[in-house]
Amino acid sequence: MKRNKEKRQELSDLNKQEHMQAESIHEEPSADDQALIAQLLHGFDQMERAIRQPEPPALHELEMLVASEQRKLRKHVGMEVALFLVIALALICGNILLASMNLIVFIAIQALVFVGVITFAVRFFYRSRKKVKSGHA
Repeated sequence: MKRNKEKRQELSDLNKQEHMQAESIHEEPSADDQALIAQLLHGFDQMERAIRQPEPPALHELEMLVASEQRKLRKHVGMEVALFLVIALALICGNILLASMNLIVFIAIQALVFVGVITFAVRFFYRSRKKVKSGHA
């Protein structure tokens, strides 16, 4: 009981302080406050004049930048396609050579690769589904 009375007294004291602060905020600003506000506004005006507004780049410069980035992107894509073709041809030739030399080993390797791909796909599918259900996607 005594503790509740103390809490109520503290709360009423806090409410009185907040009420007094709210009244002091709504009072008219003094001359000192007006002078400080004027100084702040003057300082902001000086800052706005001192900081120059940047000019947007010319359209020609932007077109040149886009064209150079497109060239880089085409070159990069060309290199990726060439690398893909080289690796694909190496794998295909290796598989053909293996199939022509030993058909049993070729079938065993193909079966292992197939099982590995299916296992990877199933695990990836269940992990992604688990993340979606848990909300951590």
